[in-house]
Amino acid sequence: MKCAPWILPLLALLLLPTRAPAQTLTRAPELVHFEPAAYPPEAEAAGIEGSVLLEIDVGPEGAVLDARVIAPAGHGFDEAAVEAVRRFRFSPAEIDGQPAAVTIEYRYDFRIRQVATEPPPEAEAPVNLRGRLLTRGSKRPIAGATVDVNDGQAVAVSGEDGSFEVRGVPVGQARVVVVDVRHERYETTETIEEGRVTEVVYYVHPKPTSPFEQVVIGKADRKEVSTVAISVGELTRLPGTSGDTVKVVQNLPGVARAPYGAGVLVIRGGNPNDTRTYVDGQEVPLIFHFGALTSVYASELVEEVQFEPGNFGARYGRAIGGRVELVTRAPREERLHLVADADLFDATALVETPVSENLSMAVAARRSYVDAVINAAASAAPDAFGDLGFAIAPRYYDYQAKLRYRASEDDDLRLDVYGSDDALSVVGVDAGGVEDTNAASTRTRFFRVGLTWDHRLDASTRARVQVTPGWDHLNVHFDPLLFDVRQTTANTRAELFHDVSEGFSIGGGLDLAIGEQRVSTQLPRPTPPGQLPAPDFRQDLVDATFDHTYVAPGLWVEAIWQPIEALKLVPGLRFDYDSFIDSSWVDPRFATRLTLDEATVLKGAVGLYHQPPLPQYATAEFGNPDVHEEGAVQYMIGVERRIHGPLGLDVQLFYKDLFDAIAPTDEVVVRNGEEIPLRYDNDGTGRSYGAELLLRYDPDGRFFGWIAYTFSRVQYDAGRATSRTGGADQYDQPHNLVALGTLELPEIWDGLSVGFRARYTSGAPRWRVAGGVYDADADDTRALPDERSSDDRLPDFFQLDLRVDKRWTFDTATFTAYVDVQNVTNRTNAEGMDYNHDFTRSRYQPGLPIFPSFGLRWEY
Repeated sequence: MKCAPWILPLLALLLLPTRAPAQTLTRAPELVHFEPAAYPPEAEAAGIEGSVLLEIDVGPEGAVLDARVIAPAGHGFDEAAVEAVRRFRFSPAEIDGQPAAVTIEYRYDFRIRQVATEPPPEAEAPVNLRGRLLTRGSKRPIAGATVDVNDGQAVAVSGEDGSFEVRGVPVGQARVVVVDVRHERYETTETIEEGRVTEVVYYVHPKPTSPFEQVVIGKADRKEVSTVAISVGELTRLPGTSGDTVKVVQNLPGVARAPYGAGVLVIRGGNPNDTRTYVDGQEVPLIFHFGALTSVYASELVEEVQFEPGNFGARYGRAIGGRVELVTRAPREERLHLVADADLFDATALVETPVSENLSMAVAARRSYVDAVINAAASAAPDAFGDLGFAIAPRYYDYQAKLRYRASEDDDLRLDVYGSDDALSVVGVDAGGVEDTNAASTRTRFFRVGLTWDHRLDASTRARVQVTPGWDHLNVHFDPLLFDVRQTTANTRAELFHDVSEGFSIGGGLDLAIGEQRVSTQLPRPTPPGQLPAPDFRQDLVDATFDHTYVAPGLWVEAIWQPIEALKLVPGLRFDYDSFIDSSWVDPRFATRLTLDEATVLKGAVGLYHQPPLPQYATAEFGNPDVHEEGAVQYMIGVERRIHGPLGLDVQLFYKDLFDAIAPTDEVVVRNGEEIPLRYDNDGTGRSYGAELLLRYDPDGRFFGWIAYTFSRVQYDAGRATSRTGGADQYDQPHNLVALGTLELPEIWDGLSVGFRARYTSGAPRWRVAGGVYDADADDTRALPDERSSDDRLPDFFQLDLRVDKRWTFDTATFTAYVDVQNVTNRTNAEGMDYNHDFTRSRYQPGLPIFPSFGLRWEY
């Protein structure tokens, strides 16, 4: 019997898929030029003294960029202190050995008869207060924090490992204050005894951090003009992400909503096959598990997610769409770190620890229990599931292991092992026809081993070599149909970067992909032009196996030229060859950034992009062995503007011109003396164009969020095919609007936060059915397709999601409980069309109803 109409949408929904790591402060800024402040006349006449606590932004060259009063003293002291501090000069701070901008706290004291003069050097006193600063909950060292004893009587700055020493603290009760821009103000009292050193450890509460910044203010400038870099941060608490950082990509401008919430990435209207996904520079076949419930890599080990909807640089190729890359972090070296996280879908565990002074390791694994949830639902409501059963219920797992060895100051070695496995098998499926297809299964898995060597030749030259062997397997079995692909790969990257001068850098390298692929199929033979398909597709199945190897080297070079401080030019060139289609191509690319003022940046890019065809289009049995690479020219212009304080705007206009696209054709050719259908050629063209807007609110200590809007249109021309009319593509969504944010509510409950996500999109294109034609031979009714137009769409989509988190922070661990509710309004969104047996009646396929989830997380 046929299954209940809501089962297949549910299966499609299931099947189709912490804080930012600290950077190391290797050198704290030191005051090298002190500017005396004018003592306010009225305060001096009245004998009033005071101290002003300020927050100072220090640039990468040591200049003071800005100063703000955070603890005012009044009486004119605040204004005088700010005016003087803005003329201070510091030695540059360093993050991971590189000059960087930082924010520090500074206390300016006003004392009678000591007006704005540098304090004389104090006599050397013994250390009698020593300690270490650690972040409460994570136990990470706090570097560069100020330790103030007795209101400035003695001051120290914590080192790289969080340690500090204070000399000459008077005997008795001492008031200790720890201030750091990344942490809450910490105050305590210590008893100082004569002739003894007081040893302490302070656990300091961290402040909420931005999802777009690392711990250090002043992120390194990027050469890419349209990259959105997402750090882990607080993104794990956004609704609808299930605590997964990678899923946030689906809420950025340029990304359309996938049907049924599937795990495909539809970027700027392109086919999902046009976008490449990477882990640390090496391509992986997928980035999400089925149903997009979570990504295939543990968020706890992801340092950053880089997303480029288009116009990426010459370092990457073989794609005409966008790029998504997971940049993973090295295992932590300071202490043992444990994580346990479980929600309604899966459970994750992580262990990382230092092994020796230069060796550290991390292991993570995740296993779903969607199979248990589905089986429980089937047992509770057997009538709803009909004859549908599970041989293997939906399940997935992934795993990661990392080993880092710092061989020397200039050499860093990393070994990465990771993989993923998704599987599903169902029985009782009715596909119509003479005989029922009663079983369907799918399995997708991959495995990678990556060895990376980073070497610094000198202060201006660095190199990286990566060797990544791997294995992929895709199996789709819709009995008796079969499509099975097994692939062994060995990819290599060798790159060299050199800073020629302060304003000119150049990089280049080899991007080599080598593979051996076996494709096994049991599919219906394509119907010749002018003939009707067989009544039962089982009557003429082709059982075939294809073996082929390929070598695809890519050579690239890219320069970064800054002729003046405000202008950056990035020309690049890439050469690719693919042995499978025996074809090569050259892609020139160019990008530029122009800084108009401190708040405004103009940007633009243009580039040529190519990608090889999918293997099934290039086989003689099912495609055309003469097809060649597809191409696109991408254009982009935009502006970034800091509007006010934490509010910033990024606007981009894009246009993509597609050419030589693989398209179906009805043409018949003579090959080897036999007249055969051509099936596919490179006669397709297309275009996509639109605008992307990102209005972002960086955190003010309590709130962060953004509004992302995309206007996009997509048009494809199928070339010489008469069976396709063109018009809107299946992923075309003219309007896509996402608003989301998270708010801390310590007034209600310490550690409580609430978040929301609202999404509106235009309805997906709809293919109408004019009616049905009864096939007596097959004893079944076949659909009669109708012509369609670009305005023929499903109803518009809207969904509101909410999330509530409560975090308990202890000295050495944190515990979090959360509730995540998707579609809280229980709106019935249309995801597709259902028809009755003879196609005389239809209804919309409903999407996800209200769906609550909950989870628990413990971190040591």
